Amino acid sequence: MFFGGKAFITTIMTAVMMSAVATAQVSPQSTAAIAPPNRTDPVYSEYYTIDENNFDAEARKNMGWGFSDIPEQLSADNFVRAAKMLVVNLLKWTLHNETRPTPTDSYIRKLHFGRWINDPTDDTCMNTRAKVLVRDSEDAVTFRNGKQCVVDMGKWQDPYSGQTLANSREIQIDHMIPLKHAYMAGAWQWDYKTRCLYANYLGYRNHLIPATVKENTSKGARAPNEYLPSNESYRCQYVKDWLAIKLIWRLNMTQDEVEAVHSVVTNLNCKVSDFKVSQADLNNQRQYINDNIEYCMLNKR
Repeated sequence: MFFGGKAFITTIMTAVMMSAVATAQVSPQSTAAIAPPNRTDPVYSEYYTIDENNFDAEARKNMGWGFSDIPEQLSADNFVRAAKMLVVNLLKWTLHNETRPTPTDSYIRKLHFGRWINDPTDDTCMNTRAKVLVRDSEDAVTFRNGKQCVVDMGKWQDPYSGQTLANSREIQIDHMIPLKHAYMAGAWQWDYKTRCLYANYLGYRNHLIPATVKENTSKGARAPNEYLPSNESYRCQYVKDWLAIKLIWRLNMTQDEVEAVHSVVTNLNCKVSDFKVSQADLNNQRQYINDNIEYCMLNKR
């Protein structure tokens, strides 16, 4: 994505000045989940989002100038440098003191998110699952039935369990943030083509993860307050990716969820400096979504 000119200055200054609500401090006493009658999903009287307008102060300091004194004449290279140095802290959350928006329709996976897609424009017969298996195999993969469509054997590391797998039949492709969870966290407000793109998204590597059937089944649609990988050494990366995907797709979080993330970061001494996403990378992810928004429509049949 190109960064330059007055539009970029306006974007940065607007983002810095915009803050509808204060950055939240997670407090065990502030949760308020109400389980209404005849519903299996709780309704929360408040929710959180990652504050993407609160740029990391240290990044601003490293620039050598503040946003109130941006030079009138700034080269395109300096614009790019500035964008790369701006970072969003994934551990800064905004509390919304209002009822968390909830869907009116019950979640139905195929109806709302579709299926694995086979891109007709890429000259292969592989769907999204096969592409993830090829991408993540440490060895060259083999295919079934003499056609390069369905992956058979390879070498995969399941980061959730720490196990190494060779047979693709033992692997399920997991959505880091499960489809049902994403639906409840805001995806219900999207149109079908956006949800289908989310289900098949290859723009962020850890959006889709090869996992054992057992581990993926244990995870289900659970958030970090209900499930954490059995491989403890992966948990810091797990919650970091969880937050990054929430940021990219503007999905909300519950009180229990943010407390669980905070607990992992604190108890496992996760490297806090890793929990940052550059504004440039975030913009690139959003641009990738925009550029591929018709992906599922091209494949609709």
